[in-house]
Amino acid sequence: MPRFMNMKTATQCTLLAMSLSSLNAVAATTVPNDEVPARRVTFADLNLTRSEGAAMLYARISAAAREVCQPATTWVPQLLFRAYRCREEAIARAVADVNAPVLTSYYVAKIKPTIEQR
Repeated sequence: MPRFMNMKTATQCTLLAMSLSSLNAVAATTVPNDEVPARRVTFADLNLTRSEGAAMLYARISAAAREVCQPATTWVPQLLFRAYRCREEAIARAVADVNAPVLTSYYVAKIKPTIEQR
């Protein structure tokens, strides 16, 4: 049985924002250095073998990443770039952790224009 089928029975997956440590100084709430901010994203109610389920989970993951990685109200380019990188890395890690082929395909299709622009 594929791993994503086992994970589907779980009620939650953890979204980790690994690169947020650089934003701790400006975050609205501080987190001790040994803790990584996280949000739980539920997906037990979704069918990840269908594109609709994958799209819904991707939207949930993206929203959680925005919430965790959002900088304090600032327009400093460096902080905005760090927040962007934090979101991108958090989304990539969450998609990899779920390990569902349809979600991975959806994710690759979403980021492909970004990769081609670089």
